Amino acid sequence: MNEPTSTSGDQGAEHAALVTVVIPTRGRPALLLETLAAIVAQDYAGPLEVFVVHDREEADQSLADLSRPGRRIVPMVNTRTGGLCGARNTGVLLSEADFVASCDDDDLWYPAKVRLQVERLLADPGLLAVGSGIRLLMGERGDVEWPAREPLVTHERLLENRVKELHSSTLMMRRSAFDVAGLYDEELPFGHGEDYDWLLRASRAGRVGAVQEILADIRKDVPSWFRDKWLNTATALEYLLEKHPDFADRRRGHARMLGQIAYARAAAGERRRGARIAGRALCRYPAAPHAWLALAVAGPGIEPRHMLSMSRRLGRGLS
Repeated sequence: MNEPTSTSGDQGAEHAALVTVVIPTRGRPALLLETLAAIVAQDYAGPLEVFVVHDREEADQSLADLSRPGRRIVPMVNTRTGGLCGARNTGVLLSEADFVASCDDDDLWYPAKVRLQVERLLADPGLLAVGSGIRLLMGERGDVEWPAREPLVTHERLLENRVKELHSSTLMMRRSAFDVAGLYDEELPFGHGEDYDWLLRASRAGRVGAVQEILADIRKDVPSWFRDKWLNTATALEYLLEKHPDFADRRRGHARMLGQIAYARAAAGERRRGARIAGRALCRYPAAPHAWLALAVAGPGIEPRHMLSMSRRLGRGLS
């Protein structure tokens, strides 16, 4: 993989900000170990504390043995609402660092990620959060590289596009950003799209950006808690559409959300309902790709997972 050159000596550890990394986890110990190894190997000169938040399972205290000087690993349990949002909030609320980074328990950071994102946040005090370019690991289907398109991501762009470079495993946020944007929404059904919901709120309150280089590998070749749970996805997206009424002001973005809901409903077997919602999406924006995919899935003989794989390759995934 193409990794940025290390320059860890450029920044003295004694002057570098503390960064908290929050990793929600449940039932994936082997993948978690790989994720932790990549974080411990960061070339950032400053200190990192890694909060491994076990959701609805006992904390594995042996993970603390993986700590190194300047790299403290703290296993803990989710003390808030069960699920992804409560687990993330557990870590955020315990953090006293200047910056908080999120990472899923199956993704991998490149060595320069923390350093480059801290540098970006220090250089632009108006930024609340930054993401980065990613590489999607698709297994036998091949990998997809996705550099960040722009250094700044507007609220309007987020309404129209999910923006893959603002993935939950790339985000680094000012701890103070949670004071203005709020915590992760623990009422969000099934926690689906929790990072997207937070970013919509953050981009209304301030500025969001990205380091354009690819700094994280996102695994799409391992089981996901959301895979094939189409009704969960549809319910969460409907919640987000109602929560953020400004989607209705963006014809293309509104159609995208309706199309995603239609796809999920059709994939869950609610073919007629999915087709009706797809029709609403196409009335708003006739070129809405998710709506056309939904209509295809609503027909006979189409495997939803194959359509989803194709949509991801085109940059039109549902998550």
